[in-house]
Amino acid sequence: MIIINREQRVIAHPDASYIGQPMSAIGLIDRKNGEHIQALTPVMYSEAYAEREVQVANADYSLTYSPSTLKGWTYILISPENTLTRDYIKIGFHTLYISMAILLLSLLLAWLGSKRMLAPIRRILAQLGDNIIVKGHSTLPQQAVSSPNELDQIQMGVTQLSNARSQLESTLNQQQIQIRTYFMIQLLQGRNCSNTLHDTLREQGYTPQLSRWQQIAVIALQPELMSHSRYTMEDRSLLLFAIQNILEETLKPDQQLLPIVLEQNVVTVVGSHEEDLTLFSKPLLLLMEQLQQQISEVLDLKVSIGASQPRRLMKHIPQAYNEAIDALKHRMRLGTGIIVQYEQHDLSSAAWAMAYPEALEYSLLQSIQQADEALASTQLTELLETLFSLECTPEEYQAALMRLLTHILQLTQESGIRLAQISQSHRSLFQELFVLQYAAEVEHWFNHQVIQPVIQLFKERQVAQYQLISEKIIAIIQQDYDKDLTLDECATRLHYNANYLSSVFRKETGASFSEYLTRYRLKTAKRWLDESDWTVKEIAERLRYTNPQNFIRSFRKWEGVTPGRYRERKRHADFSSKG
Repeated sequence: MIIINREQRVIAHPDASYIGQPMSAIGLIDRKNGEHIQALTPVMYSEAYAEREVQVANADYSLTYSPSTLKGWTYILISPENTLTRDYIKIGFHTLYISMAILLLSLLLAWLGSKRMLAPIRRILAQLGDNIIVKGHSTLPQQAVSSPNELDQIQMGVTQLSNARSQLESTLNQQQIQIRTYFMIQLLQGRNCSNTLHDTLREQGYTPQLSRWQQIAVIALQPELMSHSRYTMEDRSLLLFAIQNILEETLKPDQQLLPIVLEQNVVTVVGSHEEDLTLFSKPLLLLMEQLQQQISEVLDLKVSIGASQPRRLMKHIPQAYNEAIDALKHRMRLGTGIIVQYEQHDLSSAAWAMAYPEALEYSLLQSIQQADEALASTQLTELLETLFSLECTPEEYQAALMRLLTHILQLTQESGIRLAQISQSHRSLFQELFVLQYAAEVEHWFNHQVIQPVIQLFKERQVAQYQLISEKIIAIIQQDYDKDLTLDECATRLHYNANYLSSVFRKETGASFSEYLTRYRLKTAKRWLDESDWTVKEIAERLRYTNPQNFIRSFRKWEGVTPGRYRERKRHADFSSKG
């Protein structure tokens, strides 16, 4: 250990003889350049010490010196290199052992800490119901590349919970809509208890309407699909749903209850805080016109709208609904695309009798029985036009139409036709007629669902009957051709009218009775001319010709030659063929 001052003189040395001498007296040689060390290079204050490799008495040493800022002294330590190396190795191993111990302790503490930290995470996983990791081992399929860690599992679980919540909310919203729709159906059909109606309305979220509405009315909208160029009857359900959405978007929630589809109509209850009837009726009419115009613009579709009379109490909604539906029935006379508000008429005081067109109905029934389809269609149009020109209520129109249907079915039953042969649907014809709404639809239904099937059955019967009658007449002709046979005698035998037999026979054979009888007699005459030796006069007498000349003229008319000439040609032809 050596200490030198600022002047590079020794002030402390193991050998006292060196004290006071300069640095160069120690005999230190720099091993790099082989020169004597006269003075030490100053050490920067930012550095703690400096090192140099030196040689003393031909032995290698390591010189370490460090300056002191207090007095300017420099402390020098000269140590053999092997001693420093051993010390460094010992210090290194000691440091390594301590570091490894600290590292193992840190790992142990980290493992214990992670176990403690992961305990609540695993409990969360268990509550989430995640089966990816159970009891510390993976249950993922073997083909999985890597197992998710706990945080990934928590994220997956939270995502699943979020999705499940969204699905649950969606399901609840749908169920809420279904519950409100069911409630509205019950309300309109009068199936709710009037005592608890207000409480039920509040439960369904209609508290503002209960507190503000002073008057209510029910409106019913029905699309007009008859003879529409763009839509068919199969599109009715989708169109009703679209109209329902238009109502929900057009009317504010505080203006209406939930619109629903009921019996091929879109129905809703509208209300107003106005107490004056006029202040409610005019905006209601404007609202229906706006709805009609908007549906026409959006869907290119006409709708008819029926409205009830204004009511003041919620318990009157079922009655208002029936009024709105009854108002729509006026389309039968007024046509399509109308807006009608129900009106109550006093019908008891006036003397009234419906002028039912019985004569037109009788003509129509006769045309049906005669299977004249074109005439029946024309007469049906005339009958319905006459019927709908009368001033009647919808119920009275329906009663008249039921009467017409009843008489047509009565005609078919009296003719031996079963009703099942006419109607091919599961509903009865009376049920089908009851739901028809307007004149064009009624005419189309009568024409295609009733009259045409009945006429087709009558035609089939006529064909069979005409064929049977014609066969009977032909059999009489073949049996009694050589007698004085007339159509009147055939009519007497068959118990039919002679004119009717004449018409039937001509339709089946294309010839009149006399023409067919004449042809058959001439055919027989040709056979007799070929096979017998009877004279022309004898043949004419056998065929009941009073004058042979009449027979000859008739034969020449149909065959182009006289009977004698016909026999000569036939015999000459036979002689030539034998020769």
